[in-house]
Amino acid sequence: MLNRKAQSVINLYSEMKKAIDDNSNTYTWLISKCDRQESLANLKRKGRGIEGMSLNSFKKYCTDYIQCEGNLNGYEVVDNLRKELIKRHKNIPLESSNEGPNLTPMEEAKQHIDNLQRDQAILVRAYNDLNRLVLDLLANSNGNALEYNKHKNLYADYFGLKKEVDNEK
Repeated sequence: MLNRKAQSVINLYSEMKKAIDDNSNTYTWLISKCDRQESLANLKRKGRGIEGMSLNSFKKYCTDYIQCEGNLNGYEVVDNLRKELIKRHKNIPLESSNEGPNLTPMEEAKQHIDNLQRDQAILVRAYNDLNRLVLDLLANSNGNALEYNKHKNLYADYFGLKKEVDNEK
């Protein structure tokens, strides 16, 4: 049984051979990654059993698992096929990335703000959970109450700790 990376290069090679004769836009996801060796090596397509890997790993698995042709090793066969795909399909509109449609600057900004707010909420929750643990530890020892009170005075308003601290008293 082959490992995942070996099966991945075999599946990719099979898709590349299919794409070479296909004139439809079915393989734009593949052709768009053929411009550079590294882009092809990083290609991920779970539905087709293709996973990304480093270029060196890609070369190794292609050399080991793709059949040689003439005096070319497996990687050279795949690389020549990559170059041929680019030549034959250079006029087809290519997908820009695997991430989806292009966003306007306003949509990108909104998405960035949403991500920042989500990260902030996660940090606040984590801080509050950590604060609860510290309060439990302080209840069991008397040594660090002064340092905790200094910290609470500095950050309580920012992290919304007043309610929690007031409830603990």
